[in-house]
Amino acid sequence: MDQHYGEREIRELPKPPHWTKALGVGVVVTGLAIGTGELIMWPHLITKHGLGIIWTALLGITFQYFINQEVARHSLATGESFFTSSSRIFKWFAPFWMLSALLLYIWPGWAAAIGTTLKELFGFGHYLWWAVMSLLLVLILTFSGKVAYSLLEKSLKFIVPTFFILLVISSFMTLSIENLKELLAGITNFGYLPQDINIQVLLGAIVFAGAGGLLNLCISLWYRDKQVGMGKYVGRIINPITGKIESVSYKGYAFETSPENLVRWKKWMHFIKIDQGLIFWLLGLITLVLLSLNAYAVLGPKGLVPDGLDVAVVQAHIFGENWGAFGFNLFLIMAFLMLFSVMWTVIDAFTRIVSDIIYVNSQTGPFQKILSPFKKISLSHLYYGLILIIVFLSALLLPLKQPLILLTISAVLGGLTMAIYTPILFYMNNFKLPKPLRPGIITNIFLIVASVFYLYFSGLIVLSYF
Repeated sequence: MDQHYGEREIRELPKPPHWTKALGVGVVVTGLAIGTGELIMWPHLITKHGLGIIWTALLGITFQYFINQEVARHSLATGESFFTSSSRIFKWFAPFWMLSALLLYIWPGWAAAIGTTLKELFGFGHYLWWAVMSLLLVLILTFSGKVAYSLLEKSLKFIVPTFFILLVISSFMTLSIENLKELLAGITNFGYLPQDINIQVLLGAIVFAGAGGLLNLCISLWYRDKQVGMGKYVGRIINPITGKIESVSYKGYAFETSPENLVRWKKWMHFIKIDQGLIFWLLGLITLVLLSLNAYAVLGPKGLVPDGLDVAVVQAHIFGENWGAFGFNLFLIMAFLMLFSVMWTVIDAFTRIVSDIIYVNSQTGPFQKILSPFKKISLSHLYYGLILIIVFLSALLLPLKQPLILLTISAVLGGLTMAIYTPILFYMNNFKLPKPLRPGIITNIFLIVASVFYLYFSGLIVLSYF
């Protein structure tokens, strides 16, 4: 299917910058991760079933570290998004990823959750009013910057550390040595699963132990806009109001595996491993563990097992009982930062995925005729136009659902897409990249195990409906 998208032009692999300039996507993915399973699904599961299952969270986030690293590897080597590169293998992947993104991310669950959180925090207004305000804030922030990705990264570099500091403060207020001992026992309790655990909820939590679903694949678009590796030649999404539009290539690039380029390649990959390993994996794991442990320590003694956003709201009230208004406000501010970071990042990722697929396939490929009306529209105009439409649709859909009622369904759908794309990623990086750029044996083992894991659990869920 390469003939549909054309050969990649050969260019020199750019020199890596100072390592601090290469980092940042890990912060964005962490911002995406902290408001999903970490705030709601894992605290619920741990409160209900105990710390004996926390090892599955370690498994889930470790799988995603390797997936993220490999998505970044392909983007670094080609400058292409995963959505384009996979469509070179099978043309129907393009509409499949588009449909999956629509099913997974069109519902404004995070906005509704933010509305509920802010209503609790301020004590007045309707949650829908607060939800719409949060959506408008996303638009204001998005249109205030010149480069869409740069503003997102800079904002999350403030939000994520602020949240983490608040989490550490709340943990010092809540946790005991006994809690930490139970945690250590649970994280090494490999293989244990309670008989009464809901497999759908467990898969959802494992998928959301990190970014999950198609959101991991958006890493290829974020690294490209950060101009990492061959992404430097592709072009970025620029605000048409505040900046000068850049020409964006609809296909990627390749480089000769010369000794000089391979030295540069190793440095680039070293940055990727730090970005995803130190920031996403380590910080994400600590965050997930502390949030779950806080819920276990606060809710467990009272015998409370709340569902959905009630996990956060009930904890906030207990914090208020123990430490007054300071404890109550601290937890709700922390919850708001988490939920807002994930909502903004999901909206950005959803918009990027859809606009990238439309843009590339309107310029070339088997769906060029169908998408010909978009041929003369720049990627930047597509992105900023679509984000307006998506936020407007989110505001319209808000009254149709309660906060996070579709969270588990979305997570299961996310697990199904991961069961499909993880083997594709393995194939792409082991058979479509030059040998010196391919992953090592340890990475491949984790990709294979992750593929089998997601396929097995997704199969169990599908069979449960028959």
